[in-house]
Amino acid sequence: MSSVLKRHWGKITLLSIVVILIVARLMLPYFVTKYVNKVLAGLDGYTGKIDDVDIALIRGAYVIQGLQLDKVGGKVPVPFVKCENIDLSVEWRALLHLEVKAEVELEKLVLNFVAGPTKETSQSGKEADWTEALDKLLPIQVNRFEINEGTITYKDFHTSPKANLYLNNLELVATNLSNIVDKQKALPSSVYVSANSIGNGKLLITGGLNVLKKIPDADLNVKFTDADLTSLNEFTKAYGKFDFEDGQLALFSEMAMADGQIDGYVKPILHHVKVLNWSKENEPPLNKLWQGVVGVTEDVFKNHKKDQFATKVEIHGSINNTETDVWGAVMNVLRNGFIEAFQKKLDESINYKAALSPADKREEKKEDRKEKREERREERKAKREAKREAHNHTKEERNG
Repeated sequence: MSSVLKRHWGKITLLSIVVILIVARLMLPYFVTKYVNKVLAGLDGYTGKIDDVDIALIRGAYVIQGLQLDKVGGKVPVPFVKCENIDLSVEWRALLHLEVKAEVELEKLVLNFVAGPTKETSQSGKEADWTEALDKLLPIQVNRFEINEGTITYKDFHTSPKANLYLNNLELVATNLSNIVDKQKALPSSVYVSANSIGNGKLLITGGLNVLKKIPDADLNVKFTDADLTSLNEFTKAYGKFDFEDGQLALFSEMAMADGQIDGYVKPILHHVKVLNWSKENEPPLNKLWQGVVGVTEDVFKNHKKDQFATKVEIHGSINNTETDVWGAVMNVLRNGFIEAFQKKLDESINYKAALSPADKREEKKEDRKEKREERREERKAKREAKREAHNHTKEERNG
């Protein structure tokens, strides 16, 4: 075969390979879309579909577009999940630590929780095994998880009026979920959540996590402030048969969980509350009476100097048997009303070590004692060396 013919065959072969790669690249989204839809169709209690998939080979990613998950049965009028884009990719920062991990980024996620009188008319997502579906769609461990412009709602279509609560402008970032760095820390992962609520409330959650354990450990701080109470009227009328004429809501909480043991509190604070305005109410007499009782109770037990009604509910126990201190909550109402008003901030009274089991606490104390012994040993050593140096310096001066 002549050299010219060989060159032609070489060009033809190279061109054929290029054409095959281009065709494969063009066909790949079709096959991936088909595969993803097959996985979503196999969920227990839910069915799902996506519009399209965009492949980004250079950065090792694919983007799922137009995801929607609906509860099977058609008795819930809103989807469980809608998401404009889901970016599943290799995390390049993890590669710097010689680890192959993934990062997941969700854009414009909408998550609808629905309460209803039956299982068929409710949706919470607990019916399906989401981890199995995620493993099929992303077979490598997630190290970074992010949500941008998210919305979470709670709806009940069977009350009168219909209940509707929501968080929007949700931003969530969770990092180091696979414990690539800070491997010696008890809570190596960090989480940050911010959102706005109905009534223009502001939510902020920060803390540390260890999600690699069978029952994850956590140490979280929650601040929720400046929510207009009148925006909750559909909810309070539906479940409590009263509404607010005025007022603001704030809530502060610290929560620690270790080995399934929980230690924490929730501190709700209501300011400038007005429950009943007789001139504006168009309610049956019994309902007016009930609202009057609620209003009088709030007025009697609030802190009049701060115009504040508040309590603090202690939470202890395990995730399977959590106990709330009801009597303590009642006493805290009285404490806020008649002794000292609760402050609109975290108490900083809870930490991760507080949730440890007695055995773990003993181990922590042993470790603390060991560390203190080491510190004292180092201090004594440093003192001896300092004395030795001072003695040698004095001796040198005398000899000099």
